Amino acid sequence: LAQVKGEYNINMYDINTHFVIPWTRSTGCSIALLFNPNPKEVQLMISHAWAGSVKQTLQAMRSLVRLHSLPEDTPVFFCTLSMYQPEDGAPVGLSIKEQLDLSPFAEIIKLKPEKGMFVVHTTIFEVYSRLWCVHEVDESLYAQIKIHGIFDSDSWTEACFENQVNVDTSKSECQPKDKEMLTALIEKRGGFARIDKEIAAFRKKAQKDLKHALQFENWFGVNVLSVEEV
Repeated sequence: LAQVKGEYNINMYDINTHFVIPWTRSTGCSIALLFNPNPKEVQLMISHAWAGSVKQTLQAMRSLVRLHSLPEDTPVFFCTLSMYQPEDGAPVGLSIKEQLDLSPFAEIIKLKPEKGMFVVHTTIFEVYSRLWCVHEVDESLYAQIKIHGIFDSDSWTEACFENQVNVDTSKSECQPKDKEMLTALIEKRGGFARIDKEIAAFRKKAQKDLKHALQFENWFGVNVLSVEEV
């Protein structure tokens, strides 16, 4: 797959097709439940676009420990791995529609995860071109939890990130039926402009984090994500 697409272009759709679905098929359980049959309460919500780079996403997740000082065993909600994906009618598994009807993203955020929500940014896809990701910001604002941006410092430059700070979320897309529902909810709560403002704010903070990470690499000759904790 890496030879065909290039390793940085492998996305979560690929991971789902080639790994998640075959691994979980007929079990009725997500990857998360297979690893944690007695799940803990979520302390961190991860927001990401499935079309983003998996390699960059992995590095961004590592930054939670190296740049944001989160414990490695922090319980997280990461939808690809936390929802049942096979759509195979398993007796104890729900379809994607049945799961979405339960509003999983909103319900997780309503629990006010202790560590807030972290949004994965990759260079190959704008996360806020997806309305579901915009919805997660809307829910986080409504629940008044903190939002942070994370990234792979090897893939971003300050100039590149600067171009991503401002976004028009009213142009975000998803399935027509979902778009109607999500747009109505966002408009009811005050519209897209307030979401654009919040995204710009936490992206500016993430841009500062990127600057510090790049300075560290310039000074010491190593990526901060490669430094083991003492």
